[in-house]
Amino acid sequence: MLAESERLSHALLNAVSHELRTPIAAIETAASGWHPGLDPAVQNALVAEIREATARLSRLVANLLDMARLESGHVKPRVDWCDMNDIVNAALKRVVSELANRGVSVKLPPSFPLVRVDSRLIEQALVNLLLNAAMHTPAGTPVEVSAAIEEQKVAITVADRGPGLPAEALPRIFDKFYRAPGAAAGGTGLGLSIVKGFVEAHGGHVRAANRPAGGAAFTIVLPLQEPPIP
Repeated sequence: MLAESERLSHALLNAVSHELRTPIAAIETAASGWHPGLDPAVQNALVAEIREATARLSRLVANLLDMARLESGHVKPRVDWCDMNDIVNAALKRVVSELANRGVSVKLPPSFPLVRVDSRLIEQALVNLLLNAAMHTPAGTPVEVSAAIEEQKVAITVADRGPGLPAEALPRIFDKFYRAPGAAAGGTGLGLSIVKGFVEAHGGHVRAANRPAGGAAFTIVLPLQEPPIP
């Protein structure tokens, strides 16, 4: 247990220190380069760089807080009957800039049943999956969000057309601080483990697989319950 604790502490220190240094350096560089009289196009580029770095810092802090809540057992879903279309649309709005250069398709069957979940937690889980797709696939490749009923369970899938997942990564892809071999620079390895924690708090599970025609698919599986009679 002590060895595992030291390993996780070392992984956390490495991940957080790198993720902190990179956006802080970008903000410092952009801020020091700004001065009155700059060409408006240059000003806009510097402001955009600062906003992007700030968003990256905000995601890091949110991931650390979410993981701390999961580890302490303080994640208690506040469930209610929700429309999955609303949850998916809310998640997509939060990642508009990250997916700006991609074709995003949403496929939800008409009259999809209501789901009894904590909409905030499931929305955040979808946001993490969408950000993961944006980070680990080439620019311009499509991202697909779909939902279906599988054996009396709700399955929500985020799929991409990137390089897919190495076979050795599949058993560990949801582990804390795990980063697949050859993964793009950036990230702490917490996003997918947070997805797993939030989904399991609902009595569900999450799975990852490679797609036959190329790319990866991450699927959230949640219990399906009978909605109340109006």
